[in-house]
Amino acid sequence: VGTLLDRIGPRKTSILVYGASALGYWMLSHATSPGMLYWSKVPMLLQHAFLVGQATVSRSCNDDTNEMDAGEGEDSAAQRAAALGRMTTAYTIGATIGPALGGILAVEKEDLYVGARLAVWGSIVSLVLSVV
Repeated sequence: VGTLLDRIGPRKTSILVYGASALGYWMLSHATSPGMLYWSKVPMLLQHAFLVGQATVSRSCNDDTNEMDAGEGEDSAAQRAAALGRMTTAYTIGATIGPALGGILAVEKEDLYVGARLAVWGSIVSLVLSVV
């Protein structure tokens, strides 16, 4: 994904990543055999939205330092570190709550695939937001 970021930019890479996530989750939600479960993981090879987000934050903070002198550049480095720290915190909270929520929904709805269906819609919303 890093090579794609360099070649086609963060917006197009973001669209590709969220599209691959939606496809993978859709395949997972419709899997009826172990083989289909394995095939649903192939699009997930591109599931690196966090990496795209990190690159976007780093690039936007680097753009600010180009216009500042060395003394103000340190403030931009601190802002970048703070932004990346907030992203990591949000990612960690999501990685903790997401599987628990999926498990709760699976028990409540008596459907093991409800979490995957929800993830399809979340990926589609993220894809649309990347396009806009």
